[in-house]
Amino acid sequence: MKYAGVEQLPYEEQQKNIKIAEEKGNYNCEIQEPDWRLMQRVDENFQYKRKGFLKKLATFLIRSSFFAFAKPGCWFLIGDGYHGRENLRGIKNCVFVCNHVHNLDNEMSRWLCWGHKLYIVVAEFNNMNTFLGGVMRAGGIFPLSANFSAMKKFTAAVNDVLHQKRGSVLFFPEKSMWPYYEQPRPFMDGAFHSAALNNVPVIPLFITWREPRGIEKLFFKRKRAEIHALKPVYPKAELSRKENIAWLRDEAFREQCECYKEVYGRVPDTINAKFTLEEIFQKGYEAYLAEQAAK
Repeated sequence: MKYAGVEQLPYEEQQKNIKIAEEKGNYNCEIQEPDWRLMQRVDENFQYKRKGFLKKLATFLIRSSFFAFAKPGCWFLIGDGYHGRENLRGIKNCVFVCNHVHNLDNEMSRWLCWGHKLYIVVAEFNNMNTFLGGVMRAGGIFPLSANFSAMKKFTAAVNDVLHQKRGSVLFFPEKSMWPYYEQPRPFMDGAFHSAALNNVPVIPLFITWREPRGIEKLFFKRKRAEIHALKPVYPKAELSRKENIAWLRDEAFREQCECYKEVYGRVPDTINAKFTLEEIFQKGYEAYLAEQAAK
């Protein structure tokens, strides 16, 4: 099965792997092997901020198209519930963090966060050597990298955005996408490091799921998404940067847990879960390269 040209496990297998990961207490692993054939490595030459008139024009046109697509496209493919816009009032620069539960959760976030110039942090394997990859780059993705020099440029680009007029950056601090997953999952620190370093608030976003209702039942079989903008969390002047990272991370996660409890009527099982980098369903890019070399 393919989604936007990328190989995907069938939904049932994805959910089976999620159950296995839950049983292991591993809430951050990828639940399938990425399509390494499509990955374009991010090195020190990667342009996080596009330069030149034609590239900037392309970026403007593609960003406008993404925004125009966001609401009708998401209604058709994922859901159309938007809540909490009032929590964005008066916020000029910020870091958004969202649970990662669908290929289009970034588009739901884009619509909810309109008025902010949004850049989206993605895994390196989402930096693809395809037409779609080019569109995503023009649309404002900031891919992570295993290259130290590239990550220095990544950090500089994030810092630059957070000092631009209404510049903001969206992170998915759970690290991996778990389709249609309901509970909040533990966070890695990167998003909160950027917020603490630049003294900007973190605004947690949280996507919840509900059964189709009314006329929706005629068109949709799977659950429908609703996205919530929660209250901003501000760095504290009296805390060190390290302490602020922990404060922002834990408070943003607490807000997601509270939203989960309010929507579903129960405390999430993940409330005391710990972040882990262990991968249990993928061999990794180096193993892929070794396999290709052995052929």
